[in-house]
Formats: sequence, structure tokens, C-alpha cells
Amino acid sequence: MIKFFRKIRQQLLSEGKTSKYFKYALGEIVLVVIGILIALQINNWNENRKNRITEADYYCRILDDFELNEKLIDETTELTTYKIKLCKALLLDLNNIPNNRSDILNKFVLALRQDVFVPSNIAFEDITSSGQLKLLKDLELKNRLIQHSTFLNNILNLLQENRDVILDRMSDFELISEFGYQDIDYLQRELDEKHIALLPKNNWTNEPDNPIFLKFQDNLVVYIAMLIRQKQHLANLKTEMQEPIALLNRKACN
Repeated sequence: MIKFFRKIRQQLLSEGKTSKYFKYALGEIVLVVIGILIALQINNWNENRKNRITEADYYCRILDDFELNEKLIDETTELTTYKIKLCKALLLDLNNIPNNRSDILNKFVLALRQDVFVPSNIAFEDITSSGQLKLLKDLELKNRLIQHSTFLNNILNLLQENRDVILDRMSDFELISEFGYQDIDYLQRELDEKHIALLPKNNWTNEPDNPIFLKFQDNLVVYIAMLIRQKQHLANLKTEMQEPIALLNRKACN
């Protein structure tokens, strides 16, 4: 094609048709420019099409994270409700004298087990860390997702504060040699009679005036309070999630 155009220009010059040559050359330039513009337009169209596909994929992935987190919240809330019930029963058992210290401590260990709520936020973290947040063209939804990310981080901080209070309270018993950790099942299975014989013996769970009894009872009440707060934080998070979920459902996977 280039050789063809060059041949025409040379022919016009050889025939002395200078004005026609310049007109033809100008027309050729215009055609080249139009061709470049068309190519750029096609390229932009392809890029926009790819971006829209990527945007839709992000919406689907973010929605998947939200739906998973709803399930995790429900599971954690159910477990927290069970722990509250267990601690309330433990308070009654403790004050139902005479009681068995081994039973009390084994229920205590079960109630104390920490199951940390770890939300899935992979898709939104990916789009923000990669600098692709600009792909989300729905400004209302994008701003709402940013707002949710901040809210989620605040909730996680509050839940961590709860755990810190619980751990600080319960770790105090590590300094009390007469607490009776040897009565816990998994330690009894590991320790033999010679080891257990070396440890202090007392009956503090049956002595309401014993400082260990009073401290243990007080910490149980605090633990119940922290569990109630945890349920409230999770409920607030689930409520806050409903608006971005509704927005995502209008955009994602369509």
C-alpha cells in the first residue's frame, strides 16, 4: 500500500502536477491521521471493555466476602451466646456448695477458649493495594465500601480490646499457685501422681470468702459483660453491612 501511494506521488511530480501532488499528499496525511484516530478509539474501547469486566469481577468478589462475613458473624454470635450461657451456669455451679473444683475449672477452660472473628476482606484490600480503586465507577458504592472498611477496622479494634480485657483478667490467676490448674483434664492426663503430689492443695471453690473464689467469681461476671459487648459489636457490624450488600447486589454478577 505504501509503495502504491509513493508511485502515485512520483508520477504526479514527474508530470509536473505540483498542485495536485500537494493536494494528494495532504489527503494522504488526513487518511493517516484518521487511521490513527480510529486505532486509538478501538484501543480505548478495548481498554474500557476490559476495565468494565474487571470492575464487575471485583463487585462479585467483594459481594462474596460480604456474604462470607455474614455467615462468620452468625457463627461467632451463636458461639458467643453459648459461652454466655455456659458462664452463667458456671456462676451458679460455683455458688452451689459443695461443688467439684475439677468440674468448675474444666467448664471455665471451655468457656474461656477464644474463637477470634477474622473477616474476609481480600477483594477490597486487593483493589486498594493495587491502586485499582479507580476502576469502580459507581461513586456511591465506592464511597460506601471505603466507609465500611473503616467501620470494619473499628469493630475489629473494639473486639481486640474486649479480648485484651479478658486475657488481662484471666492471666492474673497464673500468679496464684493454689488456683488448681492441675485439675484441668488435659493436665491431669499429662501429669502423674508424683507431679500432682508436689502441687498445693486447697478447696477454694467451696470457700465463698476465699480471695481466689471472689476473684474468680468477679472475673466471670466481667467475662460475661465482655461477651455481651462482643455480640453487640458483631450485631452492629452486620447491620452496617446491609446497605453495601444491597448496592453490590444491584451491580455484581449481572
